[in-house]
Formats: sequence, C-alpha cells, structure tokens
Amino acid sequence: MGCGESRAQRHEHPKLLGQAEPPKAKPRSESEEGGEKLECFLVLKVLRADLLRSFDAYGKMDPYTVVELVETGARKEIARTRIDWNADKHPHFEHTCRGQPFKMGSSAQVEFQVMEGNVLARPTFCGKATTSLQRLAQPFVPLLEGQTPAPIVGTSTGPVIDLELLLEQEVTGHIFVQALLVQLPPAVRPVAGGESLSRVDEELFEDSVERLGVSGGSAAFFKLRLKSQSRPMDYFIGKDLSHAEDEVNFYEEALQLQRQRGAAGLGPLLGYTLEYAGVLTHTEETNAGKKRTELLVMRNLRCGAVKFRFLDIKIGQKTAQVGWQGKSRAAALRQSLVDGITNSSCEGFRLEGFDGRPPALESMDPLLDLGMSGNAKMAHKALRVMLQRMPAVEMLLHWLDLHQEPLDVEDHELPGRLCTTELAEVVGHEAVRGLYGLAVACRRSPVPQKWIGSSVGLGFDAGHVPKREHGEEEVRKSTVVCIFDWGRSELNTMQKHMQLSEKDQLDRIEFWRYYMGGIDRLAWEAARAYHHRFSCRKWSLLTFKVCDFDSMSENDFIGRLSVPVEETSGEVCAELSSKDRNHVVGDYWRGAATLTYSITWRAFPQPSRLKGAWRVHLIRAQHLPRQDKMQLRTTSDPMCEITACAEDEHGLLCLRQVSSVKVRHLDPEWGETFDLPVATEERHLEDALAGISLENLFLPEKIPQWIKDQLHPGMNGRSSSRWSWTESHQETEALEKALDTWKSRLDLASATVEDAFEDPSPDGEAAGPRETEPGEENKWTVRVIDTDRGSRALEAAVLSELDARNLCQAGAPQEEPGLVAVCGDDQVPPELSGRWVSIDRRSEHQSCWDFGCSACVSLS
Repeated sequence: MGCGESRAQRHEHPKLLGQAEPPKAKPRSESEEGGEKLECFLVLKVLRADLLRSFDAYGKMDPYTVVELVETGARKEIARTRIDWNADKHPHFEHTCRGQPFKMGSSAQVEFQVMEGNVLARPTFCGKATTSLQRLAQPFVPLLEGQTPAPIVGTSTGPVIDLELLLEQEVTGHIFVQALLVQLPPAVRPVAGGESLSRVDEELFEDSVERLGVSGGSAAFFKLRLKSQSRPMDYFIGKDLSHAEDEVNFYEEALQLQRQRGAAGLGPLLGYTLEYAGVLTHTEETNAGKKRTELLVMRNLRCGAVKFRFLDIKIGQKTAQVGWQGKSRAAALRQSLVDGITNSSCEGFRLEGFDGRPPALESMDPLLDLGMSGNAKMAHKALRVMLQRMPAVEMLLHWLDLHQEPLDVEDHELPGRLCTTELAEVVGHEAVRGLYGLAVACRRSPVPQKWIGSSVGLGFDAGHVPKREHGEEEVRKSTVVCIFDWGRSELNTMQKHMQLSEKDQLDRIEFWRYYMGGIDRLAWEAARAYHHRFSCRKWSLLTFKVCDFDSMSENDFIGRLSVPVEETSGEVCAELSSKDRNHVVGDYWRGAATLTYSITWRAFPQPSRLKGAWRVHLIRAQHLPRQDKMQLRTTSDPMCEITACAEDEHGLLCLRQVSSVKVRHLDPEWGETFDLPVATEERHLEDALAGISLENLFLPEKIPQWIKDQLHPGMNGRSSSRWSWTESHQETEALEKALDTWKSRLDLASATVEDAFEDPSPDGEAAGPRETEPGEENKWTVRVIDTDRGSRALEAAVLSELDARNLCQAGAPQEEPGLVAVCGDDQVPPELSGRWVSIDRRSEHQSCWDFGCSACVSLS
C-alpha cells in the first residue's frame, strides 16, 4: 500500500471537496452505446407455495421445489430449493435460481415441480406448474423494446406470479414465483490487491488527527477534520486499516460498482452502505516517535450530533461459519453458542451495541443482584449479554424513549419548537421507511449475498429538539438507517455467482435467507412499534405495574393499578392491588402501598403530525413491600411499567413504557412524565410502507390477561390464563401468520414493473384485452380468497354475469374460509354497486388474489 502516487493518479472522491458526483450515465439503447452489447439475464425466484391438501400419511409435510428448463425437448434442472421441514401446506422457499441468459422470442418452458420429501422413501409428487419463459419476461417487454424512459441498465423486478399446481387434472395448490431482469454492461475486472485502493489526498484534511479509541471491535477510530467549508469538519471519520484489512476489499468493490452504470444490479442495496471515500495516509505522533498510519475514510454517523443514540444490530440467526474468511473451528463453535443463547436464534438478529442509552436503561444495572456494581470490566461484559438477549420490543422501546432526555420544551415553547414526542414520531417514521426500503432492496438483489456478521445501524440525535420550522426535514436528514461491518462478508455479483459451483451457490442462498429473515423481522418490529405508539386516536385504559427489578431473573411483581385515560384534577393517590385483587400492604405495619400520579392533556400546534398527547406524570410510590429477601436486604429496587391500551379498526393497540429503577427504595420518588401520543386522521404508517395494508399485520406484544379483562369487563372469569398452553399456542400461530403475511406483502412491493400479461393467442403472441362483441354476454370469473394467507384457495368455472351475481349474493362456500371476489375485463355491473367496493387504489399495481387486477372488487 505505497504512498508514492501523484494526486492525478489517485481516485479522488468528489464529495470530499463538496462537489456533486459526476452525473450518472443516462440509459441508452444498444445502438446509442456505440454497439456495446448489454448482457441480459432472467433470474427466477421461487418464493412460496400454498397446497390445498396434504400428501403425507401422517404428520406435517416437508415440501421442496425442483425447477426445470425445457427447450426443444431437452430438460435441464436449474434449481432445487431447500426442504422446508414441517412447513406442511404452506412452505416458504425464498430461493434464487441461477440467472439464465435471455433473448426475446424464446420458446423455452419453465416447470416448477413441488415434491414432498420423505426420509425413508422416494419423494412424493405434489403437482407441477408450467409456464413459458416469455410469460415470465412479459412485464419487461416495454423495457427491452425501449417503450419507456426507465433505465434499462441494472435490475428490474417483476410482480409476484401465482401459478396453479396440477396433478393430472386436479388443482393441488399454487406456487408463487417472481422474475428479475438483469441488464449489465460487459463485466469490469474486479478490484484486486492493495495497488487498486482508492487514495484520498492528505491536503484535504488538517494535519492533526485525534485517536478516538475502539468501538466494539479491535480497530481504532480517528477524528478527521476537513479543511473545506462546503461540508462539516467532522463529516468523515478514519478507521485503522491495519485492523480492517478484511473490510477494505468490500468497500473498494462496492465503490467500483457504484461508479458503473447499473451498479451490477445492486444499486438499491449498496445505497444503504456507509459512504466510503478511500484510504488516507497520515503521520501519527506516538511515544516511539512518528508513525505512518493508513486509515479508511468513511462517513461519520455522529457528525453534528449532540448526543447520538445508536443501535448496532447484528443480522442473521447464524453469524459464523468454519473456514469462511479465516474463521477457525473453535471461534465458529464459540460464536454458534452465542447465537443459540441470544436473540439471534429467536428473531434472527441481536443487539451488539447501544450508544447513548436513555437514563431508564442506564439505571438497569445487570450486576445489581450480584453486588458487583463497582467492577467496570465485569459490568461491561454483563451489559453486553443483557443487550444480546434483549428482544426487539424492548430494544425499540428504549431506542425511542425520550421521556427524560433530551429536556422537553415547555408548553409556551411549542409554537416554535418540536417536543420530544414529535421528535420520536419522526424518528420512528423515518426508521420504518428505511428498514422497509432495505427489505425491498434485498429482494431486488439479482444474486444472493453471503453477509455473515454484518450489522444494521439505527441512529438519531437524542441531544436536542429542533425548531418547528424545517424541524421535520432536519430530523429525517439526521436519522440513520445503514448497513455496515463487512469483515466476514462477500460482495457477490452476477458474474461471480455464475462461476460458483452448485454447492457454493446453495451456500450463498442459505446465508442470504438468514440475512433477509433478520431484515424482514426487524422491519416488521419497527413498523409494529410505530403502529402501537403513534397510530392511536383515542386511548381508553392506562395501567401502572410496579415491579422489583431483578438483573438475573424475571422482575418480581409488587402491585398494579388501572385507571381510565382522562384528565385528573391534580395529583391522585391510589392504592395498589395484587394479582388476586387484594390490597398490597407494606412490611412492618407501614400501611397500604400507594401510587401517586396525574394525567393532563397537551395539544400540539398545527400543522403537527400528531393531534396531541396525554401526559402521565408518575410522581411517587409509598409503603412498598420488600422483595430482595434472597439478598438479605430489607428493600426493593422498584420500577414502574406504564401500559396504555385501546382498540381501533385494525385491532388492539398497546403502548408500554418503563421508568427508571430506584435502587434499594421502598418509597421511590420518580418525578417522570410519559406521553401517550394521539394521532391525527392522516395515515402516516401506510405512507411509510407505500400503501401496504395493515389488516391483521401488527399484533400487540403479549399483555397480561388482567389488562385484557379491563378492556372487556364482560369476559372476566370466562377467559383462560395467558399462560395456558392453548392461548400461548394461538398467539404463536397468530405471530407466524402475521410474519408470513408481512413477507408476502414485501414480495409484492418489490415489483418495479407491472404485469400486463394477457392469455396468449393461438399464434403465440400475447393478445390484448378482449372487447365484448355486441350482444355478447359479459363473462366473470369467481374466486374464493383465503383472507388469512392472502392467496387464492379455490377457483370456480367461468360463469355468466347472472350466475356470478347469484353466487355472490349467496356468499362464500361454507367449506372455504374467506371472501368472494369478482374479476372481469369490464367494470362492475351497476346491480352490484351497493354490495361491492373497489380495491384500494394504492394497491392497483399488485393481482386479483395478490391485488393486481384493476377490475377486481371485494365484498364490503
């Protein structure tokens, strides 16, 4: 990594000087490119299948899919998905097939065969779906023929296509596939060796470089100061290259791809990586004298922040592999043990670091029960274990917790400044937008990636509240959603993937499924947190739950109190009740345990994104019983959970917040204020999710049965305990169904082109919409939709308009759940206008059972 290059030979980063990046090349046809031939590939994705019956004699099925390409009588297997064990009739494959060179007019057929794997016998054939390669590429015809101004270089994603599975004449189910069209210029030689590193001119930075220490890993960071006034001085930060050699190749390849037209089809995904400028060589003063150090120059996420709050979330349920990027067997085994005991095995990601923690979380000492609070080294390790085991609900609760920091504005300051609740709402909304976009970008990648141990970063400035004028834009600009940490990662491209062996390709598919699973779950958790925190228009019930904080076990219950959400006349002192609804009594005849609180209403000035907030003032508790008897203490470590509940058209809403821990107190004084935001009529979450339907999507976190009883007093005594096996099993099934629905809707949202395909005419060309001849009766197709899974369950024959109307009036068949939809080429008959409503216009770009037909209507 020599330093003798002249400035003219270096690859300068234009943003260092505050200049705009060179304009991207405009999409041009082959002739406009001077005869340059674009490489065109069609990539097929096998997403999932829905089978209508079981093919197993007993137990649950273990389906998989074989994809074959049939051309001129010859068959070639192009993909074999993994076996989705115990998936039964609803397997998820998420398999990316090897890209196939494609030309318009191809007569090749694609056959999808769904099999049921048997351990001791031959696989059972469940059905096959056959379609033409031309049919799968039909949505891309306008791009290929230059009929649209959209770019033709890069990746275009087609809609999700529902294909019938046939076993002889029987319809046995449906398989959902998606096609990606990848058009790339001729391959560019990849970066190799240190000689190709992009160099940054030393003259752009001041000579003084300050060492900042390490952050999580072993590489030291350095504070860089730009001389140019066009950007903030601390816009970039340096990372010691000697401890980041495993990352520099990734950054260099990504930088090279971003400079190419089309970015090898990875443009949307690479847009989430940290901005990288190159390698800077500087002289560092050490005790041994001057030392030449090389630094990776990258974007400083803390640029301009007063107190940066940042989550380092490691993605993937498996974060190590023996022999991959120099990982030893012992290190991989140790890492697999960590994966198994942390949140990685539960939700597909874990929290590795939390900078700028709120005071409530800071008060939760992980060594409190052991009495080792003075040991800094042990406390650091215990904190890391606590964070790694923290579920997403708790992680996002603390990340959006602004009830103590920064200091909230007074009521008379509201016209000029945002309050902390409005700040949290904008941050949460921007995080949902970013994570949703990242999940969609992953689906638009033409090849699977092997990103082991990489992280997602979520951050914002929690040190101050901005002015109301332009405050939202300022907060959105400073909110960070990025991907980083590439020490064990590989940047895969179409050219690289085509040269891999089948075993290596399946290995990439497996780890890409781990990565996408973690991203999907994190995006869902962020959207759920926003939905339950900022989407309620009328809170109805408020509960206080006082607990004794335990660092090594579940918190001990002390007492609870339920009140309606309404303004109080001053402070209210109420007695706490136990689980069996008796009064909680303090030790040593101190009397009944009480909680003092007050509730006030705070309206926000217009135009605010929120109507206002109920302000819950948690003042104090008195006469609490002692709970630390096992530690031989006469005190407790009380904290309070504040839970607000309500119901809307999408189901139950539940917002939980926590107070700080008051160590060794029986009469804690909190003096903390919590806000219950009240939403306006605008649907901000739908806007962040590009119109995705929220129906049965964001379930509330598990709440105790006694809170449910307060919401529905008439059910008291008739509902089973939330800890019963039946209810717990139902909650698990509901969660899995919601996550499946979320993934299906992300698949639909990943499409960049619409499917305008019509049934092919006898001459092999796609026929246009058929017009009804004079006197010809309009035909309608009636389909039954499984509303729980959003997929078609049954299709009836083509009926006349009269027969279709009669069937619709009779409702859905009793043996099939769901609703009835009518689909035709023309508009809905006037006779049905009172009973039928059009699909939401925001979903027009999606199919009738996957919400794509513009003529589709559903039962109101």
